Amino acid sequence: MNCTECDKKIDNYRYHLGYKVCVKCSDTEKYSAHVVYPHKTGAFVQPVSKTASKNLKKIDRRSTGTTRTAKGIYADNSWDRWLEDYNAGKFKPKKPIGPKGKPLKNTHTPYDIALELCYDYYIKWGYEPSLDFVKDLYKEDKISMMNKTRIVNQITNLQLLPKRTRKWVIKNQLM
Repeated sequence: MNCTECDKKIDNYRYHLGYKVCVKCSDTEKYSAHVVYPHKTGAFVQPVSKTASKNLKKIDRRSTGTTRTAKGIYADNSWDRWLEDYNAGKFKPKKPIGPKGKPLKNTHTPYDIALELCYDYYIKWGYEPSLDFVKDLYKEDKISMMNKTRIVNQITNLQLLPKRTRKWVIKNQLM
């Protein structure tokens, strides 16, 4: 098949698509694309005409290309001005950042000693008061949070045992 305007041969694929004019003689505008972002990671490409693409690039906040003018550091050379001011000594040096107040002291009671104290309290006063005792030790910063959790778990496991078994464990293993 030949082109109806210039009489050159048309590609078979183009002819099967229904075109009777070659690409050079065609007056149909090429499609352009515009990327639409309905979500920050879910973009899709929308085919539009070139003029529509240019208009969309002007109003789209994520457009790429040269349709926008630079602002800030690059447009008015404010970086250079800042550097000149800095070298001229116009800025005051900042105070060094460091710890405020007293330095931390790690004076926690070792786990074994704290566990023994809490077991003695448990034997003398019972389950609920011993949990309060552990909580008080933590509030007074005598034991760490990790040790507090471990001790509470030990006391709770001891409380969950049947009474006979608990007495045997206290008598044989804790003393």
